[in-house]
Amino acid sequence: MENNKLVLEKLSEVFFNRFFENWKNISVSDFLDFLKPKIEQAITFDEFKKQISLKEKSNIKFGIDPTGPDVHLGHLLPIMVLRQFQKAGHQIHLIIGDFTATIGDPSGRNDQRPPLTENQVKINSKTYFSQIGKFIDIKKSKKHRNSKWLNKLSFKNILIDLKNLNFSEIIQREDFRNRIKQGHSLTMAELLYSYAQAIDSVETKADVEIGGRDQLLNFAHARTIMGIRGLKPEVVLTTPVLEGIFGDGRKMSKSFGNYIAVSSSSEDKFGKIMSMPDSVLTMYFKAFTDIKESEIGQLENLIESNPLEAKKQLAQFIVSIEKKSLSAGLKERKKFENRFSKKNYDSDIQKLEFKDGQFLLEVLSNCGQFKSKSEIFRLFEQNAIKMVKPEERFFSRNEIAVEGVYKVGKTKFFKLVIKQ
Repeated sequence: MENNKLVLEKLSEVFFNRFFENWKNISVSDFLDFLKPKIEQAITFDEFKKQISLKEKSNIKFGIDPTGPDVHLGHLLPIMVLRQFQKAGHQIHLIIGDFTATIGDPSGRNDQRPPLTENQVKINSKTYFSQIGKFIDIKKSKKHRNSKWLNKLSFKNILIDLKNLNFSEIIQREDFRNRIKQGHSLTMAELLYSYAQAIDSVETKADVEIGGRDQLLNFAHARTIMGIRGLKPEVVLTTPVLEGIFGDGRKMSKSFGNYIAVSSSSEDKFGKIMSMPDSVLTMYFKAFTDIKESEIGQLENLIESNPLEAKKQLAQFIVSIEKKSLSAGLKERKKFENRFSKKNYDSDIQKLEFKDGQFLLEVLSNCGQFKSKSEIFRLFEQNAIKMVKPEERFFSRNEIAVEGVYKVGKTKFFKLVIKQ
């Protein structure tokens, strides 16, 4: 990107080209400029700067428990950071927590995660590397399953390590305190989860670990255990929690239905991104593109000037990097625009009549097209309900028309024609 100038209509192209750049000779200052938009906290930043200033490769660790068969975009934030390290020539260690998944990560949980059988874990983990492999080079990464070393731990060695972990610190975790206060169970296995994850860091001799901010206690214990074992404690870089596509402040989660699955079709991805509220656009650009910290102000101005075009550029980019083709993103954009312009709706026009004193929200909530008033509010905020002038149709004085449902994958768009 020349002259450090971003152009709205070229965002997807610029970020696509950066995505596949080789950074092996990148300077420390430039690397930090690209990395900082994706990092929420560093423990510690001074240690990190010293680590990446060394000429030798660093061991970068990331672990994920296969608690379900699919990965969604929220899981990809640390993956995008791993990709930046890999482009800069560092060694990536991907750990599938086939052992720890049978315990269940208690971080952020209000109750105990249902235990998984070894067979369930095996089925779930089967697709993880292939899904993650769309965004980083799996062949150049070292892949591990933590059952390899956790199954071999002796009780004696566990006790020696546990003497150095503070139980009162563990039990003071907010999620643990809340569960106890609410009368929910808290198992000894869950209390030891952070210790099991710490052994992963010992075995891989991690220099840097990447993960979500909800993992902080787990990371702190990893640093402690590494020190006990005579290793230099790892540097910890945490990524922010990605807000879901509804823009209501909740994190992206299958439980909330506000997620975009990595395995979903390009059409579904494009449509869901187009349904997002403008408020989350900067967050998503920072999460998935190689944008510099020094460019964030420019990006925010571009989004504010034309959020619809910015959304299309983001959707183009996401489709393009997955397919490794700029034309794939452009093709999906044209399909989306053609369907909208040609009004290929899935149902006929439904006329609705206002009664005296009724508000639009009440009329819409009674038409049978929407689940609830909160859904209507959300769709308006996301511009999924379009308000347009009436076309050449005959309406009585108080009529509006809900022009069916336009679907992109599983995403719905309603078009209202209002008599003026």
